[in-house]
Amino acid sequence: MWVSKITKEKLTNDVIDRLLFEGLNDNGASVDCIIVLGSIKAAKYRVPIAAEAFFSGRAEKILLCGGKIRSFSGQHMAEADNMYQKALELGVPESSIIIEKNSQNTIENILCSLLKLQRSMWLNKVKSVLLVTTTYHMRRSLQIARYLFPSHINIYPCPADDITTKRDNWMNTPEGIDRVKKEALNIVKCVNNGVFPDFEI
Repeated sequence: MWVSKITKEKLTNDVIDRLLFEGLNDNGASVDCIIVLGSIKAAKYRVPIAAEAFFSGRAEKILLCGGKIRSFSGQHMAEADNMYQKALELGVPESSIIIEKNSQNTIENILCSLLKLQRSMWLNKVKSVLLVTTTYHMRRSLQIARYLFPSHINIYPCPADDITTKRDNWMNTPEGIDRVKKEALNIVKCVNNGVFPDFEI
């Protein structure tokens, strides 16, 4: 099934599973940089996964993306700053962290990460990156990144589960169902708007 042909009525559990979750396992590859996409809960769910990959020796740099200002424990700061605090708490050296604070959404996370990679590492020298985001958000993020990044850079998924949108439990709560269905339709919208090419599931 082509993604462009998916409608709200066709969003069965099987279609959602194939669209959002199938074939997105972490392959354990070593990369030049780990890129963590921002969200209000990125410090809780995504940064620990990135730190684990870092301490496993899979990369020497972690790029934290997210300029949206949010309230974290009563403090207003950019998502990337909140993730930075968490990374330091987990023991990631300051010298290994790159911070991007201009982006306001997923597409801008990807676009702004390119500029940060260029300025800190030179894009021509970057051969591969590990993309860390919540599992159900990975497909859209990966499609955007693979479309916008230079073709010589391999992009590998590194999914980070949250509580309600895991592959095996999203269908068990109204919140999980709502979030997953919205994400699935967002992917369809991206394809139909030309954000990235159509693909089959």
